Amino acid sequence: MYPTQHNNRWSPEDEVSLIENAHLEKYNTCLWIFPNGMPCNENVKGRDFSGHLRDRHGVVGTPSSQHRCCWRGCQEREFNRDCLIRHLREQHLFWRWPCPTCDQDFTRKNTMFEHRDKNCPRKMV
Repeated sequence: MYPTQHNNRWSPEDEVSLIENAHLEKYNTCLWIFPNGMPCNENVKGRDFSGHLRDRHGVVGTPSSQHRCCWRGCQEREFNRDCLIRHLREQHLFWRWPCPTCDQDFTRKNTMFEHRDKNCPRKMV
């Protein structure tokens, strides 16, 4: 039996990678509403969600092609394809990016990095 030891060599980038991997590997129930009014209810891994939207719900075209969010209860306007996928991750799948220094949550990874590097009250020097 091996002794249990803490790995105290985690960097902030390691923490962000772990969070990203958790988002990509987590299964989420798709609540996209079909034209018949029924929800999809398929369990989809985070990493497979954009492909699921393409294959099952017809979210196809160029990155700027327009699509309406058909997630259960969503009242949002149309989005271009890339913004729709980001909207789903942020608003419906609840992807969050905590600052590895102060634990403040952000809906976008780049916003968290900007906060961490410039505005975090616990910024490491």
